[in-house]
Amino acid sequence: MTGDRSRSELLRMTLPNGLRVLLAPWYGTPRVAVTVHYGVGFRVEPPGREGFAHLFEHLMFRGSESLPDGRFYDHVHRLGGTANGSTHQDFTDYYQVVPASALEQALFSEADRMRAPRFTSGSLAEQLSGVEEEIRQATVGRPYGGFPWPLMPEVLYDTFANAHDGYGDVELLRRTTPDDCAEFFDAYYAPANAVLTLVGDFDPEHARGLIEHHFGDIRARPLPPPPDLREPEPAADRWARCSEPGIPAPAVALGYRLPNPEDDLSGYLAHVVLARLLAQRGLADPGWPRPDSSCGFFGLLDARDPDTLVLASLLAPGVTPEQLVAAVNERWDEWAEGGKIADAVDEAVRVLISEHHRQHSDLQTRGRALGRLEVLFGRGELLDELPGLLAKVSPSQVARAARSLRSAHKAVLVIEPAADRIRPRPATAPPHERPGPPAVHRDAVRLARTPAGPRPLPALLRARREPRLEGLSDTVLNSGLRLVTVRDARAPLVEMRLRVPLRTQGWACPDHLELLVHLIGVRTGAARLAQAIGGEFLLSTDGQWLDVTGHAPRARLDDWLNILAGVVAPTVFPQPVVPPPGALTRRGRLPHRTGDDALRRHWLTGAAADGPVDLAELHRSIMSPLGASLVAVGDLDPVSFTAGVEKALLAWWAADLSPPPRLALRGTGDLLALRQGGLTEVHVTLCTVRPPERAGEPARYLATAIFGSYMRSRLVTRIARRGPAAYEAYAGRETFLDTHRAYVRARIPNGLVKDAFDDIRDEARRLAADPPSATEVDLAREFCAAQLLSVFDSPAVLADLLRQTVSSGLEPSWLERLPGLLREVPVADVAGAGAELYGTPHLAGVVLGDIDPGRFVAETGLTVTEVHLDDMAGHR
Repeated sequence: MTGDRSRSELLRMTLPNGLRVLLAPWYGTPRVAVTVHYGVGFRVEPPGREGFAHLFEHLMFRGSESLPDGRFYDHVHRLGGTANGSTHQDFTDYYQVVPASALEQALFSEADRMRAPRFTSGSLAEQLSGVEEEIRQATVGRPYGGFPWPLMPEVLYDTFANAHDGYGDVELLRRTTPDDCAEFFDAYYAPANAVLTLVGDFDPEHARGLIEHHFGDIRARPLPPPPDLREPEPAADRWARCSEPGIPAPAVALGYRLPNPEDDLSGYLAHVVLARLLAQRGLADPGWPRPDSSCGFFGLLDARDPDTLVLASLLAPGVTPEQLVAAVNERWDEWAEGGKIADAVDEAVRVLISEHHRQHSDLQTRGRALGRLEVLFGRGELLDELPGLLAKVSPSQVARAARSLRSAHKAVLVIEPAADRIRPRPATAPPHERPGPPAVHRDAVRLARTPAGPRPLPALLRARREPRLEGLSDTVLNSGLRLVTVRDARAPLVEMRLRVPLRTQGWACPDHLELLVHLIGVRTGAARLAQAIGGEFLLSTDGQWLDVTGHAPRARLDDWLNILAGVVAPTVFPQPVVPPPGALTRRGRLPHRTGDDALRRHWLTGAAADGPVDLAELHRSIMSPLGASLVAVGDLDPVSFTAGVEKALLAWWAADLSPPPRLALRGTGDLLALRQGGLTEVHVTLCTVRPPERAGEPARYLATAIFGSYMRSRLVTRIARRGPAAYEAYAGRETFLDTHRAYVRARIPNGLVKDAFDDIRDEARRLAADPPSATEVDLAREFCAAQLLSVFDSPAVLADLLRQTVSSGLEPSWLERLPGLLREVPVADVAGAGAELYGTPHLAGVVLGDIDPGRFVAETGLTVTEVHLDDMAGHR
């Protein structure tokens, strides 16, 4: 469907004001990614201004001369796009992904805030509140907060620039004024300190013209000197201990200095392979948790020198931090000889190369990575060189990296359970005299005004990029398996998705099914075998389907298919088993999943197994190719891939190709109540059976959006009027058992249950009494048609949505046709579909939480059927 990576090109231009531009055409994608990287991160912050770069990033979204008061998002949200930013050590990036028809609007919005941003006291106060909550969530509001970042730099580094906390102190940040923001902008957000990157299907010459038109008149400004990041090597190991109440086990992180990639890229990449080797192989004692290890706090080549190799692990019971450090040293000693690790290095390199290809076949990720490498190292093209450079990393280079780490002084950060929360002392520096404002400094009021004044937002391009599934093949094999393939050469990989309906036996035994999936994975070693070929194989169930999600290099497709054959083949399991009581809650299953399991059993009239289940028989009953689908998207030939599937799955056959009889469902109008103690929120799924009718599908799609599945929907708008601390709810439709349902899911604080149910009932009544207007439908159709284009952002996303489409009973070409159909559906059809799907105040489904059913009935006036979790697992 999209341009071949081998034909990808990277075009450069530099405007007279110094703005560097990268154009990376990727033909065939219906959306474009626009990113702007500024060469300023939190390592420029002086003492007393910690966290300012991050706060500033938030402020850049709040308004500019032509797009004041948060209007930056108007074109993004209206068209189902995305926009965000992030602050790193040495850069800040801003990125958008929008339909190709909105390319000029995206460029306009970025140019307007590069030219004349607006900083006000009101936006400062608003964003400080948001930043404060973000910091709280990252450092205090979760277990092991701040571990290993931002605590590790304070232990490993000496200089303030490298050691200080990029989040900062909110109380110090409250002293910030709009003029401080204007000063920072003039100093660091000059065009010559920025890189603009475009990725997608656009004409390069047309894009050049748009860029010159919108960015060319932004005034050039001098750049400040770069921060001094020189850092002395540690003279000894450095230990820091902290504590936190409520964590289940101690954790240890080790930090090592990495080679400078600008001076020794091959040495840096050898450390990348070594870190992956440790993450894959773990420590010598197999009973210890496997450490997480990576290069960079935020990712590969994400910062200039100095940067950090980080290793973090929970401690096994009875193991001390000192013993873990000794075990790591033993690993470095063991891997100090290249001959002993040749095979392991080859596998780690294969996995890293596949991951790199897969991640950067995504539109947004590719745009951000190109701009990052350009702003940091002046080499955006390094992105496509990295797979070849990784392939050249030898076992001897990795062994040299292991010897280097073994002899290097490191930082060791320990966090232990304790009654009090204690953290290392933040990095400090001598009193710092802030430099005077830059020569071109303007106050915040003058900064937000230009002589030309506000400019009009450009119109959307009339020509649309309609999505296309190139080389689509859709066939049903003799075995009953449906095979869907799409050629997509953005990466030398193939994404594969197998979906098998669980049928009555699987739907009735959710706990046995979870156990079966676990045992299949263990006995076949599928994940490990796929990793060895540079691929991935994940086996999972959501209670409705058994799913295999994976990928493989194009040269190893047969190997991956053979792994799949081992998973679907009959096998021997232990004697019939009964999962222990309470398994549902102990496994950490999401509350909505638990509720759906309860609904399936109830609708099947309680047909769960009440005693032992033969797992081999359960495997045979659900693992049938009849009704199953295999989707493959990637760099493949459909004919040879189909032959490979038929050969690998030759023994997988449905004995009876006739469709199973329809289920006789009962109790679909009941509202179930499940009490699960300890939850601070009530989880609700309200649903009705609604078998699909293909002729009316576009109308039902828009009706669902209008009722509750996008930001301007009626339900979302009503909830927003209650304030940000209200509750969450959204509408949707999906396959359920052997039929379909329309649903509303909600997550409600315990004190708002009555209000939430009143809201949902009122909006359901209003959908029938006050049908959507033409304007309301037009807004929804514009959003939905544009948002559907995101399906084509990457091969992985496309494979996911094809699996969902096919398993819902639709043709794969539906993804191509639906955006156009949404633009044509009559308003009256949408109104009728809304009344059919959601326009009834009768509420059926399931309510799960720490609830008193009697009180719930008294507050809401609803009738409920109580269900107990242990009963769902087959225990009486």
